[in-house]
Amino acid sequence: MIIIGEKLNGSIPSVAKAIAEKDADLIRERARMQAEAGATFLDVCASVEEAVEVETLKWMIDLVQEVTDTPICVDSPSARSCVAAIPFCKRPGLINSVSLEGDKIDTIFPVIADTDWECVALLCDNDGIPDSVERRMKIFFGIMEKAKQYGIAPSRLHIDPLVVTLGTDQTALTVFADCCRRIKYEYPEIHITSGLSNISFGLPVRKNINQAFMVLAMNAGMDSAIVDPTNKNMIGMIYATNALLERDEYCLDYIGKFGNKATEEAAQPVPASPLDEKMQKVFKLTQDGKNKEIGQAVQEALDAGCDPTAILNDAMIGAMAVVGENFKKEIIFVPQMLAAARAMKAGVEVLKPYLATGEAGSAGTIILGTVAGDLHDIGKNLVGMMFESAGFEVIDLGVDVPIQTFIDEVNKHKEASIVALSALLTTTMPSLRDTVAALLEQPFRSRIKIMVGGAPISQEFADEIGADAYTEDAASAAEQAKKYAESGFCAKAAAGEFDPAPAKDSEEVTETGKTAKPAENIATEETFTENGSWLRKPIQVEPHFVKEEVDLSKIQLPKPGEGYKVNMEAAKEKFRNYWAHKNTGRPLMCVIARRPEVEQYSDGTPVEGGYLDQICQGKYYNMPEELKWKDMEDKYQNPQRIVDRYRYFCETHAFLGESFPNLNIDFGPGSLASYLGSEIGFKEDTVWFNKCLDSWDGVPKLTFDPENKWFKKHIQLAKDCQALAGDDFYVDMPDLMENIDVLASLRGAQDILFDLLDEPEMIGERIQEVTDIYYEYYDRFYDIIKDEEGGNAYTVFQIWGPGRTVKLQCDFSAMMSPEDFRKYIQPSLRTQSENVDHVLYHLDGPAAIKHMDALMEIDGIDALQWTSGDAGPDGTLPDWDVIYDKAIAAGKSIWVKVYSGEFEDWIRNVDRIVKKYGSHSLFLLFPEMSMEQAAYLLDYADRNWSDVKGTFVESLGR
Repeated sequence: MIIIGEKLNGSIPSVAKAIAEKDADLIRERARMQAEAGATFLDVCASVEEAVEVETLKWMIDLVQEVTDTPICVDSPSARSCVAAIPFCKRPGLINSVSLEGDKIDTIFPVIADTDWECVALLCDNDGIPDSVERRMKIFFGIMEKAKQYGIAPSRLHIDPLVVTLGTDQTALTVFADCCRRIKYEYPEIHITSGLSNISFGLPVRKNINQAFMVLAMNAGMDSAIVDPTNKNMIGMIYATNALLERDEYCLDYIGKFGNKATEEAAQPVPASPLDEKMQKVFKLTQDGKNKEIGQAVQEALDAGCDPTAILNDAMIGAMAVVGENFKKEIIFVPQMLAAARAMKAGVEVLKPYLATGEAGSAGTIILGTVAGDLHDIGKNLVGMMFESAGFEVIDLGVDVPIQTFIDEVNKHKEASIVALSALLTTTMPSLRDTVAALLEQPFRSRIKIMVGGAPISQEFADEIGADAYTEDAASAAEQAKKYAESGFCAKAAAGEFDPAPAKDSEEVTETGKTAKPAENIATEETFTENGSWLRKPIQVEPHFVKEEVDLSKIQLPKPGEGYKVNMEAAKEKFRNYWAHKNTGRPLMCVIARRPEVEQYSDGTPVEGGYLDQICQGKYYNMPEELKWKDMEDKYQNPQRIVDRYRYFCETHAFLGESFPNLNIDFGPGSLASYLGSEIGFKEDTVWFNKCLDSWDGVPKLTFDPENKWFKKHIQLAKDCQALAGDDFYVDMPDLMENIDVLASLRGAQDILFDLLDEPEMIGERIQEVTDIYYEYYDRFYDIIKDEEGGNAYTVFQIWGPGRTVKLQCDFSAMMSPEDFRKYIQPSLRTQSENVDHVLYHLDGPAAIKHMDALMEIDGIDALQWTSGDAGPDGTLPDWDVIYDKAIAAGKSIWVKVYSGEFEDWIRNVDRIVKKYGSHSLFLLFPEMSMEQAAYLLDYADRNWSDVKGTFVESLGR
């Protein structure tokens, strides 16, 4: 069996990230692991834009060839990129791929004709994937004619009959197998291959389908496959099938592969340094997060005469180094890393009396805190535990820390050499900027390193504000801190070897940041260059917006007495079709424009409003003093004042495209937690829910409580706002939040992570309780806000549905393993989606992408909304195509937020999205804009984005 290793493909998020960040180690490691697992070829696919594809392929191929001589499979949809990459390979390999589509075959076959290169050939043409065996065979014979013309022997070809998704076509296997048999009959020496995982797309427990397909396809003649060679179950199935099909004489290959398996499985990982049995036990218990057992193990090691310092450094810190590496490789996830850090902390408590003074934190001292205005602590706490696990003493200042407190603590603790700052909200990024600027101005600047991190933070932002280091997760933060310690900086700083000196003033720092900042991450098609900057590459006729040349006559505005929206019925009809995945004309577009009377107050900067202005559609301009809120109760809980302010917004803005007036009455995302006991904290730019449970002991079953004070306030607010709104605008369904996200508000995210490890079945029961009562609350609001046909609007997301319409999500899933997500969250989401008419799923952040397959298996999810994180590229950029590919292939609509760059960049970016995914299942949310921009955009959309099928949709045969 020819194994083509599939783990170096840029469509895999971790590989895409490695390509973007030029992480050579990950590329080398994946190449080495696949080669050692027995891959025949290593598929190398960049999945970047064509402008940088060749240089990226060269970089990847060079790295692969540093660690293995296994032949390369050059993989690209561009024939020219494939040809250009051939000279980079040290020995002939495999080209993936040609077909009868375009000029691919006539570009590649002449180049490889007189060589030993082999080639994958797909049975498709300019009309896409054929829907019958006969049409596939017609294409096959066409390919063989070309091979004969160029003198390419059948034995050098790997024919891929292209298996389709079983979930949408029950003949997927039989058609594929029939093709295999016919092809082998015509050319016995030819190879047949497949990217077999496509057959299981959208189905649960996909590995079962994949393995069964492999066996049946091999029986039909397939002798080559693009698979993960490190997948022991799949490789075992291949070797066993070969033996059963009489292709392995005396089962020698099978015996050679698995004869020593028992010995291998018995081998246990041990620390790098030679430790005795007691030390190994401490190492293992730390790595496995056994906090209840490690104290005794540490004491036993001490009693046996093990050196306390060796127990700390070699056993516990050594184990945490392995944990950090496993986390970065997604072998383990946040709960397991948190458990290991907790275990080490417990072990250190036993060890402390035996260590020299200060030795438990001998690596250095770190001052840690979340910046002013931000009350999130889960990320900070995890980072703190990882710092301690790396041997640092941590002074944790908590959350919402004023700038002066950071300064005072650094002055107080002369031994501190690192200040680690966390920000979890986009709205607190300015606070992070101000904190860093203030620290840079202090006389102690020379003796501290400033590290920053948090969900909305990026390397670009860290560079801009003058931070010394940015790390994306707790493991990386600990690793960076250790680098400072190993360089000698922490010891020198603690010893007072750095003279106090004023740092650059804040203006100079800001200016430096501007100079260093790369070009904004905007373009129609984008990728990173080698130095990490963004590369722009337009693909269509350039949009050219000239304000003075725009014809505003097509813009229809409501006349006095006609409300705030013209043609709401037409917008509703597009929404109906969107949910059914059959929209006609241009995509749905949320376009909100400033009216001329307030245009003068805008500087043209895209704004979204959000909780800052209690709206999610734009910004209040020149608001009368009497409408401005006096306090947080006035802002969030006074119905008359909320409605009066929103009417002012409606009077100064135009709702165009499929935008419509809808009032956000959120008490913050996740108000269900407040109905179950959490107290709400309101601030100018955010809302949070205070932890109210120290444990689950004695906590009764979570049930619907109509007498809860926050629920009574919220439901009354909905009633009053609906009465005041009348038929002029919708009152939105509040964002109640779901499943484990609610539990995290009640108990605290960190404690829920521990609960998930310590009492997983109990957490499963509590999630079910939240699921059971969700619609008890939802229905109370729905009965108040629904329109005459039973439809409702949903907060923030600017959607309407003809019937019970909801947004579902699980932000906590970013910290969960795929197995835990399937076990605890997928059933809850499936149940919730079955109880309403229309569901938009909110997928938040790159760490949640790993759950896409599980989500797409839920039939009740109609559309996917992706949020990359506020500091990252917006929803239109190629970085996220792997998400949209899966959503569209699963028959879902997609909801895309457009915000990066200038107005013309928005259009270029959407051009690419529409070209690939079409207009029939696409919703686009644009930032607030001028009336001229809106008129130009809608006209451009009518001319260029109407009734586009999409190249990706066509490739699915739809």
